[in-house]
Amino acid sequence: MGALLADPGLLWYVSRSTGVVCLMLLTATTALGLASSGRVRTPWPGFVTQSLHRTLSLLAVLLLAGHIAAVVIDGTAAIRLVDAFVPFVGTYRPLWLGLGAIAADLILLVVVTSLVRTRLPHALWRGVHLTAYALWPVSMLHALGTGSDPGRVWFTALALVCAAVVTGVLLWRLTAATARPVALRVAGAVMIAAALAGIAGWAESGPMRPGWSDRAGTPVPAPAPVDPVAVEVGG
Repeated sequence: MGALLADPGLLWYVSRSTGVVCLMLLTATTALGLASSGRVRTPWPGFVTQSLHRTLSLLAVLLLAGHIAAVVIDGTAAIRLVDAFVPFVGTYRPLWLGLGAIAADLILLVVVTSLVRTRLPHALWRGVHLTAYALWPVSMLHALGTGSDPGRVWFTALALVCAAVVTGVLLWRLTAATARPVALRVAGAVMIAAALAGIAGWAESGPMRPGWSDRAGTPVPAPAPVDPVAVEVGG
């Protein structure tokens, strides 16, 4: 145990693991939110879905806090605390890290407005809460673009499972919403398929290919300063 705590790469592993688990929790909460919203009937009581949704959402917030703390304290990627909440100001893979900052801001916005829900107009709270559905695609892009594992088989399998879960619930919602025009439901299914194909094509040609670290905007380490005394002695 002592050797593990003394491992200089411990925080790096913590940041990776918390980020992956957070993506899984966001997938679950997104699927549950889609399943419980609207007037579509579900085979289980609504309070079960809502209770599980709240519990997993809380766990996702806690994991996100741990993920941000580990990344900032570690310092390997030179990510500051401000980079975790202000999009596109960091030097480490700014675009993809910025998407993570947007996801963190959305989570905070949803949490804060939920805490003061009784003091807000219902339309305002609902409008803010609906932005939570943007969390999943933004978080997925952040994980693929910033993470260290997109090229690994296990992460590819995990990303495919997450995509399958969210897509499956979306398609179920479309087929169950019989009150909607058929043309509208077909258009929704086509848009979902196009979005997934776009993300899959980008991931296969980008993060899952060698050299992504450089293309993603990873800063090049500065060369070590030359010791003039050592040079003179060596000469």
